[in-house]
Amino acid sequence: MKMKNCKKMVMSVLLAAGVLLGTTQAAPDADALLKSMRDMTVSQGNRDVMGHIRKGRLKVPFSISARGETLAFQYKQGEAWQRFDVRIREKNADLLLVNNGKAQVMAPANYARTIAGTDVCYEDLSMRFLYWKGGKVTENTADSRIKGRDCYIVEVPNPKPGVGQFSWVRMWVDKENGTTWQIDGYGPNGKLRKRFTITSVQKLSDGTWFFKQMKLEVRNPKNPDRTQSLNYLDMDDLPGTK
Repeated sequence: MKMKNCKKMVMSVLLAAGVLLGTTQAAPDADALLKSMRDMTVSQGNRDVMGHIRKGRLKVPFSISARGETLAFQYKQGEAWQRFDVRIREKNADLLLVNNGKAQVMAPANYARTIAGTDVCYEDLSMRFLYWKGGKVTENTADSRIKGRDCYIVEVPNPKPGVGQFSWVRMWVDKENGTTWQIDGYGPNGKLRKRFTITSVQKLSDGTWFFKQMKLEVRNPKNPDRTQSLNYLDMDDLPGTK
């Protein structure tokens, strides 16, 4: 993959929006829809995309940037910056831990390891499930409208059950502008484990959109209708924001 293509994918890993899906007679193929989400073209060149992970009073600075054929995530733990990478491939995305400049493939058991005292884990930030295949798309159902917007609902099973925290995910993708308004992740028992919700967005001068804040709800394992804890991803204003 060329570096310019990798840069274009920086925002998509963090639920960026910007691809116009167009109007079609039938719902798009799930794999094609996820590919469009991965290929969203909001590019910030060589700049790092900055933000904070927030849980209560705890605020953890983080950044994401394109480095060759990888996306590099950095977050501050105490006084030190830690790093992990997402190596983008055609059919999947590998997670790597980086120590002293050396990258090692992350053990799948660590995908759900939380970051710097928050409930956000490596798999959450990398959005690894965007690379899963074999999903299905539904539309015009009782719950396909969210935040007053008509959406496609994409349901994707985990191709490797038992690897990672989710057995399948459900995503609401805006038909008009491609914004991913909500993602629900379900555990092996079929119960909701986490919900990602876009709570505010920012519009760039080129007409594309990017989230300003995303809420992450961790659900109570015994009662998934109840939220056990709340975390937020707060993004800094991007260049060209209207």
